[in-house]
Amino acid sequence: MNNYQLYRHRSVSDNVNMVFDFVGENWKKWLKMMVYFLLPFSVILGIAIATFYSDTETSMSSTAYVLFIVLFILGSAVATALEMLLIQWYETHGGTLDGCNMATMWRMMPGATLRCLLLIVTSLPILLLSVLAIIIPIAGLAAIFAVLPVFLSAPIMMLEPKDSLLNVIKRAFSLGYKKWGALILISLIMGLVGFLLNNATTFPLGMLVSLKELLVDPNTGSVFWSFVTDIATYVLCVAGSFISFIEMGLFIHAITCHYGSVTAEVEDIDLDNDIDNFAQLK
Repeated sequence: MNNYQLYRHRSVSDNVNMVFDFVGENWKKWLKMMVYFLLPFSVILGIAIATFYSDTETSMSSTAYVLFIVLFILGSAVATALEMLLIQWYETHGGTLDGCNMATMWRMMPGATLRCLLLIVTSLPILLLSVLAIIIPIAGLAAIFAVLPVFLSAPIMMLEPKDSLLNVIKRAFSLGYKKWGALILISLIMGLVGFLLNNATTFPLGMLVSLKELLVDPNTGSVFWSFVTDIATYVLCVAGSFISFIEMGLFIHAITCHYGSVTAEVEDIDLDNDIDNFAQLK
């Protein structure tokens, strides 16, 4: 993909196409990296979810719930850092992931993940506004759209010189609102993509739960069918957790492309400085 250039003014459709062109060209290495770094989180989270599917009478303790949230946030930080590092590598190595291997990524991941984790924790109060969607749907929807620019903090923090987290978030909102309509449209498109990907596991899982109620007699029980449906439930829950991180990676990539487009239009970015900053990570 020789025409991949992050800092260039593009339309919304071009930004979305960049994401799928990147994945389509590098899907083997991209997926391998995602599996290597995110499958452990997916397995733990999937097993936790499947346990409650298998035993609906079991209630989640406060400790287990907190642990689940912590693991999900940590996995989100890893997914964000991984996607950003892959974008940086591609952008600064002539439009290729050649030479990007596990050993190289492993050296860069701890520092990048820590920065993303700090950003997520710092931005959490802002993101929690979306909880209003459950209480007051209209206000919640408005809150979700209002906090969308906070996601631009990730590319600002990772692709440009270090700055305080507060300034990073301020700049994210400044850039986000300058092209707010395009940001909303990209988020809706990637949300639809995520919905379709998520249905690949949630629909079979729902069918499986219904099938289990028909095949497994709660009084007499059926060891064979109970075993089969339980294994299938665990597999689908792990796959669903992994797909949620895939969705996150695609969303971050789309947001990064949007950021590059907006920055090229309203600011002056020196790509040589960006290359020098990335070289210091290695």
